[in-house]
Amino acid sequence: MKREMKWLRERSQKQVPVTFGSPWSRGSLPKGTPLSLTGADGKAVPCQGKPTAFWPDGSIKWTAHSAVLDTSQNYTISLAEGKTASPEQPVSAVEDETGVTIESGLLSCRVECGGKLITSLLRKGDGFRPMSGKLVALIQNEEIHDDCEFQTIRRFEGITQKITLEESGPVRAVVKAEGVHKSIFPGDKDRTVFPFSLRLYFYAGSQEIKIVHSFVFDIDEHTDFLKGLALELTMEASGELYNRHVGFVGETGMFYEAVQPAYCGNNWKYPGTPVSEETAAYERQQLDGQFIQIPAEGNFQEIVRDNAWWNNFQLSQDSCDHYIISKSTHEECAQITAFQGNRSQGTIFFGSGAGMIAASVKDFWQKSPMALEIENAAEDRPVMTLWLWSRYAEPMDFRAYDRKSHTFAYGGINNHPEGIANTNEIYLSLFGEMPGKQAIIDFAADVQSETLLVAEPSVYAETKALGSYWTETEEKYRVPAYEKALREMQEFYIHEIEQRRWYGFWDYGDVMHSYDPVRHCWRYDVGGFAWHNTELCNTYANWLYFLRTGDYEVYRFARAMSRHCSEVDTYHAGKYAMLGSRHNVRHWGCGAKEARISMAGHYRFFYYLTADERMGDVMDSVKDADFTTLEKDPMGSYFPPHPRFSHCRTGPDWTSFLSNWMTRWERTEDPKYRDKLLRSIASIKKAPLGLSSGSTFHYEPETGEMHYMGADNPAGHQHLGDGNYQQHMVIMFGGAEIWFELCELLEDPEFEKMVADFGEYYGMTPEERNQKSHGLFNPENDRCWGGIGGRMTAFAGCYLDSDRYIKAGEESVTFPAQKMTEAFDGEGNMLLRQVPEKDSPYPLKEVWNLTTNTTAQWSLGYMEVAKLKEMRDNKGR
Repeated sequence: MKREMKWLRERSQKQVPVTFGSPWSRGSLPKGTPLSLTGADGKAVPCQGKPTAFWPDGSIKWTAHSAVLDTSQNYTISLAEGKTASPEQPVSAVEDETGVTIESGLLSCRVECGGKLITSLLRKGDGFRPMSGKLVALIQNEEIHDDCEFQTIRRFEGITQKITLEESGPVRAVVKAEGVHKSIFPGDKDRTVFPFSLRLYFYAGSQEIKIVHSFVFDIDEHTDFLKGLALELTMEASGELYNRHVGFVGETGMFYEAVQPAYCGNNWKYPGTPVSEETAAYERQQLDGQFIQIPAEGNFQEIVRDNAWWNNFQLSQDSCDHYIISKSTHEECAQITAFQGNRSQGTIFFGSGAGMIAASVKDFWQKSPMALEIENAAEDRPVMTLWLWSRYAEPMDFRAYDRKSHTFAYGGINNHPEGIANTNEIYLSLFGEMPGKQAIIDFAADVQSETLLVAEPSVYAETKALGSYWTETEEKYRVPAYEKALREMQEFYIHEIEQRRWYGFWDYGDVMHSYDPVRHCWRYDVGGFAWHNTELCNTYANWLYFLRTGDYEVYRFARAMSRHCSEVDTYHAGKYAMLGSRHNVRHWGCGAKEARISMAGHYRFFYYLTADERMGDVMDSVKDADFTTLEKDPMGSYFPPHPRFSHCRTGPDWTSFLSNWMTRWERTEDPKYRDKLLRSIASIKKAPLGLSSGSTFHYEPETGEMHYMGADNPAGHQHLGDGNYQQHMVIMFGGAEIWFELCELLEDPEFEKMVADFGEYYGMTPEERNQKSHGLFNPENDRCWGGIGGRMTAFAGCYLDSDRYIKAGEESVTFPAQKMTEAFDGEGNMLLRQVPEKDSPYPLKEVWNLTTNTTAQWSLGYMEVAKLKEMRDNKGR
């Protein structure tokens, strides 16, 4: 058993810490099996592993592995059964009553409860001094009195209330800190806002620390505006001002200066002339990024000491296309513009005799407005501030886009941002000597790309650890035009993000819902037709395409969407906790708050590939989302409330709950969620038509049981019978994907038959449905079988070995059937056209008659129908 892993993208630094996931076939990896990691030279690499998911038989389904790797070796790394190597300097993490102390070879760190998140962080070595860190939030309030507008900015500082040592070496230690931001103004009466959770990652022998920062929005959007959010690092500095260096990484290289430049008149060289001592010192300081010594003799030192010294430096990325670097000497002096550019790589450096640190914020320009700042660089205690929401930008306004709902704009307004969240990644690198510019640039490049090891696409297919219904087929089952279209759809949205500038702290990772070919823009301002918010599972389409191809750009697209949708579109606290908000002009603005948006199924891909603990938290937080139906019954407008019972559609409600329970069960082997899932499925089996009944059922959250509404039910509610809700809605929100994976996972013939029966009903004529259902489907309710359902019909074709249903599935994904002939030609090329110059502020290309719903469902349908046809033909081989 050997698994070859490779870099998703080659690294710039010579050594990098990494954590990655690997899938395993059912029964192939028993619990307790040691796994080793070897480099291309055959030498064992210290590695720390853990299981992240299990098969129903108890064998391991997914593992996560952490290591610090030498990137100068060949491309592939091998993972195989064998004794794990230990690092020379293992990570030591000691937990006590007030915090955790981490020793990781090169670094020493103390994380404590209280007002400082990091009480001490030190690169070990002679002369280096510790730094500390705290979280900061700024809230702006606006009031109008006598036609005068008053703005007040309040500062809140992070108070760590709980610290958990989640992982403790030998290769990696993970510390989780949780708390709130508390006002420093006495008049606020200990007001707290923005609950946060933050993880710090340490690796043996690595000088890097990864920080994953999450916070929950919990203020009044009508009176409070987000003005700033930051990690503030207070350092110590020593040495001459000309040996204190500040740098920012721009698009390709660095803005790099000393606090006091060693500029001395005309101390540069002309071509062919000798290099003076002054010139050599100046170049070493500014070009090489190194400390210099200035001789006491002569007037060079006097001239340098007379130069202005700059105390404050700032890079402000105010939009996705612009940043400005400025500096000032004193607080009461002007801020001088030093440089302007487009897209900074979000990395800042400060170095003095007391220590050298680079800090980088991932997706910096994509999630603008952000800023990086050094204050008091010429003093004993400089402060480096990483502004996740820049204090120099306009405050964030969370209010609704209108005061009323619009009937024909689809989706009423219920603007409720309380409980949404945002997660960002920060990386620190503490150098042991002045690194020079290239080392800082390489660090920035690695942060802004993806440090991840992945397997070949065939591994994800063969292990079936995320099902096999989506995997790439043999060539004879592929339609070349549709394969090309599948690729072009991914490229289109990746390009559209750039063309339409779908960036920003709250927007990055999402795409728009529907296009307006008259205005030549997406319907960004029209009710439920603006931001997409996981509608019709473009999340699945992106991830499944990545698993088929291993494409780096698609991974970036899917990863950003997972981060966004799991945070901004999901409620983490408050009255809608565990639910998500449907598509709207504002991500949190729709009247519908549902479990289908927040379900774990959207995010399992990202979690298992990266072992990201924050995503694990999010998936775990929705495991009991079905209990929300007691207060927010999805069909509550049709039925009276009941303290123990609610109503649930087999999709998208029940399928979302299945996704949550399945994920909890496979991650933790918790029997409670296994039993609930199985019990819930068993209750569906009791309905006259099984899964094809309903689709609205009477629901009991405590047990997970679905009670058929065409007969007596425990709450005594009125009987709806069958055909009471559109069956295509059951399919399109992950229902098909969840059922297909459960068929393989559970190996339950009765459940598999129910899924096949559902697909067969979908492929039937109304007369056939009426006959098969013994009249339960008739002219009064047969309309519930309209809409998209081709992959379900193909599943029936595979199960029944039926050419008819396989062909019906194939027909459903043709371009004419999907009304996509205006978007693609017969060879699968997307029909882009140039927007007339007068009709757009800048040159644009567009596609008519295309919606994100269509592209997501077509992509899933094509991949799955092709695979199901192959599976049918391979039966009995």
